[in-house]
Amino acid sequence: MRPNLGMRAIGLGLLLAGLAAPASAATIGYWRMEVDLDPSANGLRVANEVAGGSDLLSTEAFVDLAANPTGTVPNTGAINLGSVGSSLQGGGNGINGTIAWTSVLDTSSLTAEFWARTGEATATLLARSSGANGFTIANPNALVLTYYVSNGAGGGLAVTLNTGHNMDATWRHYAFSYDQATGVGAFYVDGVVVASNNGVDGRAMYWGGASPLRVGQLMDYAAAFNGTLDELRLSDVALPSTQFLGAVAEPTTLLLGLCCAALAYARGARR
Repeated sequence: MRPNLGMRAIGLGLLLAGLAAPASAATIGYWRMEVDLDPSANGLRVANEVAGGSDLLSTEAFVDLAANPTGTVPNTGAINLGSVGSSLQGGGNGINGTIAWTSVLDTSSLTAEFWARTGEATATLLARSSGANGFTIANPNALVLTYYVSNGAGGGLAVTLNTGHNMDATWRHYAFSYDQATGVGAFYVDGVVVASNNGVDGRAMYWGGASPLRVGQLMDYAAAFNGTLDELRLSDVALPSTQFLGAVAEPTTLLLGLCCAALAYARGARR
């Protein structure tokens, strides 16, 4: 017995819906920098969009509604209202934010991405390390990424990527990714790889315990520095650049082909 047109359409629709859904990873932390949940003199508190996750806290930062890298987040379409900078605008010490450790942050693979700008020479943009573990993104004049992976014997092995990238007052999207399966670590600027390392397959990120995530250490907001940061997101896999927040999602050729096939299928079924 031939299936009726309605059942055939439903089946085809489910197939297309499954293919249209991106193969995205779990987001383990996302701080959008849109609203200060503690606008008192106690400082800044930015919500973690992931339920149960730690908020970003700082006694020196504020939400700047006059500065953001983009009106909407390209890959999600979400409205982007602001960013964070040091509240001591006349020469403050930096954003100096902290995000308390939770076990979900101890991932084997990782993508850490954000927008930032600064003319600072000694700032640390993002770090989760208590020494020979975790990762650190620092030195804005020539960005350096250091991360640690398992050495296979209970310790960590350091990898340093000298990107040569010189930050300035222009907003750019930055991303660090590490893939346990392939051992590849990479650093991206606006979706383009500027430095990478192909390590030993199967080695996980090496974390040294319950150290917090530090955000914008010494990123001054003074006019000469413009130290601001926005849309910080962590994922538990090495995302391809097409899934970064800064990427514009586009339909794949396969999906377009299947859509055309679906139309032809439906027309044939009506004959």
